[in-house]
Amino acid sequence: MGEQDLSALDRAVQSYAHWWREAGLHTATDPVAHGWRQAPAAPFWQKQSGAEAVATAPASLPPARLLEAPAATPTVLVSMPETLPAFLDWLAQDKNQPEAAWDGALILPPALAQARLMVIVEMPAMHASDAESLLAPDQRRFIDAMLASLGVAPADRAIVSLAARRPPGGLLDEETLGRLTTRMTHYLRLARPRAAIILGDRTSRALIGAQWSPNGERLHKINQGGGILHAVALAGPELLMSRPVAKANSWQALRRLHGIVTA
Repeated sequence: MGEQDLSALDRAVQSYAHWWREAGLHTATDPVAHGWRQAPAAPFWQKQSGAEAVATAPASLPPARLLEAPAATPTVLVSMPETLPAFLDWLAQDKNQPEAAWDGALILPPALAQARLMVIVEMPAMHASDAESLLAPDQRRFIDAMLASLGVAPADRAIVSLAARRPPGGLLDEETLGRLTTRMTHYLRLARPRAAIILGDRTSRALIGAQWSPNGERLHKINQGGGILHAVALAGPELLMSRPVAKANSWQALRRLHGIVTA
């Protein structure tokens, strides 16, 4: 009973947040003055202000790349480790990650180098507790069946999400999405998968950038700093499962990956 109540509350919060977002209200109303030119206001579903949510990583980290905030906000540099194990330790321990203020299981991407295929989603499903539950059970079965048509078994693929926890209300504001996208791009450069399938228009637009098209069936080549990641951008799992036309279009895109993941 308690789990059902929690699910209903989560849906209500998401619906409420979407309503205000559509109405144009993205931030909390606060009688205290904000330094609008110095830092962005906190989205109303986050506890921290923009200035507090972005900070430098501990000085003890190994040599690292720099994570740069989106150009529309003041530039804040955050160091990211240059080895896969150190990067995953940083994600797990750094208190300045966006997910640090959220509830739920922390689901890190796998310490898996050169995987045949990575499936990338925006955030974990409701009640997700590990990598295999990042997608809802029916969605995971659908994706695995789709990949089986390419000759890719569940053991040959990994599922990762931009957010390591599900955000409150299931919403990511644009600033946080930008930070998580830069972080995921760095992870992909370290992990170097052979190919990727990106699920959801918002996730695809964030990772692919100007090349992305909502109706595209092309094979994207994403520069990974010395290497190329081949990727296809598909609709979200729910849309693929409910619309035959979207499913047919996805098959055309997936065929372009076949030779890469089976080579």
